[in-house]
Amino acid sequence: MNVMLREKGAKLLTHMTGCRSRVYKLALFFPVVILAMIIVSWTTSEHIGEPEIILSPEIISLIPKGSDDTFVPVLPPTLAAVQAEPSNGSSASLQAADTRAVVPILHSLEGISLDDNTEAVVAKKGYPLTFVQDPHFVEAFTYEYPDMNIGFQDGMVTFVQIPAKVGHVQINDQRISLTMTDVKRLLGEPDYVTEDGIVFQRGEELIKLFVAPETQELIAIDYYDLSST
Repeated sequence: MNVMLREKGAKLLTHMTGCRSRVYKLALFFPVVILAMIIVSWTTSEHIGEPEIILSPEIISLIPKGSDDTFVPVLPPTLAAVQAEPSNGSSASLQAADTRAVVPILHSLEGISLDDNTEAVVAKKGYPLTFVQDPHFVEAFTYEYPDMNIGFQDGMVTFVQIPAKVGHVQINDQRISLTMTDVKRLLGEPDYVTEDGIVFQRGEELIKLFVAPETQELIAIDYYDLSST
């Protein structure tokens, strides 16, 4: 009987000791969890309060670019033209530019071609102010406009003449001032010189600058075919 009571007392004591140990563990666990929560909360609030870092343009400009970001600056046209001019041999460059500017073919003066007929001229210029018949050739006549004269034979254009006082002229599709300097710049040096002017020849077509022999003043520019001379 006494043995049984001692065994029951030992079991009860063991059970009470185990419960006390679990209570102690729980008592230690909760403070540790609370402390961890406090630390995490403090750390998070500290980072949230930090200001956002913004790179200024000055800083961004100092950041090196990779190979994919490499770019070539495009110069404005005027600046590019100035930088393209060589410091030495400028005369050679100008001479080359003049060579490229020479007109290889003549096909019109003020939009009138030697292949035009009377109907085409009227469509382009309208009816002339004056119609002049050639006294020696019935088939030859001239349309006189305020800014040009256009000669015909058998209904086809034989010459186009523009007085120097007009001040400008369009050779092919190039409009220039009607001066000897600008015409030479466009057509190059004349093919031959006559008593009354200078001539530029392109195949069978010619342009002649009529010049006053005494004053060398430009009088007119003519466009005509070699066969009409």
